[in-house]
Amino acid sequence: MGKYTIYGGAVDAYLEKQYLQKIVESFKKDVSAMHHTIIAVILFGGFGKGEGSVQIVDGKPVPYNDFDFYIVTEKKLREEQLDVISHHASESIGMGGLEIAYFPQADYNSKKFFHVDVRCIPFSSLKKLMKTQRYYELKYKSLVIDGDPRVLNEIPLMTPGDISLSEGLRNLFNKLHTMLLGLRESYTDEQKKIKIFWSYKTYLSLCESLLILDRKFAPSAFERNKLFYEIYDKDFPDLHHKIPTLPLKVNKATEFKLKLDFRIDHERIWREALADILTVFEYYIKRISDSTSVADALKNKLPYIYFKPYLQEKIGFNFFPAQYLLNVGYASVLAKKDSFFIRPLFQWRDVGLKIILPLYYLLKYCHEKHEEKKAYFLEQAYQELRSVISVEKKEFWHLRERALKAFGLYYQQRLL
Repeated sequence: MGKYTIYGGAVDAYLEKQYLQKIVESFKKDVSAMHHTIIAVILFGGFGKGEGSVQIVDGKPVPYNDFDFYIVTEKKLREEQLDVISHHASESIGMGGLEIAYFPQADYNSKKFFHVDVRCIPFSSLKKLMKTQRYYELKYKSLVIDGDPRVLNEIPLMTPGDISLSEGLRNLFNKLHTMLLGLRESYTDEQKKIKIFWSYKTYLSLCESLLILDRKFAPSAFERNKLFYEIYDKDFPDLHHKIPTLPLKVNKATEFKLKLDFRIDHERIWREALADILTVFEYYIKRISDSTSVADALKNKLPYIYFKPYLQEKIGFNFFPAQYLLNVGYASVLAKKDSFFIRPLFQWRDVGLKIILPLYYLLKYCHEKHEEKKAYFLEQAYQELRSVISVEKKEFWHLRERALKAFGLYYQQRLL
């Protein structure tokens, strides 16, 4: 295994010269112009674990999907500043830097939507980081590619049991979104490939979420794959009865991540992943909320427990008014980037959880074969969407666009 991918030294050297060094220089230039100083640049995500996904194009490795970075600075950079830094870094390597989540109707292009994701942690905050999946992986499986390598020592020690169960649920929320995002009325070759990529990534997230639920975890996809294979049938007997081959599917997804191979029917893998994520999502909801109804859990039970690990860091307190502040933020983003919509302001419970419901119902609509049940799920998606974003008609493709739009605009708040 190499430093950034499984392909070894030659590919690593090429990625450093053609991509990583240019990104670091772009970071330094922008941060300096903003009168800040970078203490360290940390490569996070797949490439920081030696598991980066690349395509070999004309004999040269081209990173697929995104790069993930943290920069450690003396003082916190604002989100608007990070957006500028991210965009310039993407440009420096010849990529578009857009995030497809914010453009759900756009034709997907791997270069246009290749995104250099950059987040900032002030040095003084390293000792106080929440015990989340992201920071667990940052602590135990990332690379300082510029600056002081000792910054990782400042992050508190964590165990798998420290990771909140909300983290596993958040993983599943994100994959419900990308599963719906991957569904199109028609497909270009690029759109077929990203649909395959997201379908396989869904299996990686199923593995991550279930390991978190089991209070067992590992910082890399390779290690998680091995651990999940060992514990699945014993620790999840009910789920094993429904999806006995899930470890094999996770293993296949891990192999795909390490070495991309798009020679599979995009519809078949998406349909298979859809059935499995719906099963695991409903199982996880029941385990975490003790409710057999996804709607009841998202509306009435999770608002009291889901946000606890997050709001303290984002807003400074985690009791109920903090959720209302998120609704105010979402309504503000809606007014600027979609249309003025007041309904989110009439509830204290955060609309972020309610936004998940239409995604779930629309995917249930796609999975269901009986017309009567399909009509029910479409109606539920329509009714739920009307409380979080303006909706003009009860038609699947319109509801898909509005659901994805709501999700993308809500998560521009960057709760994490």
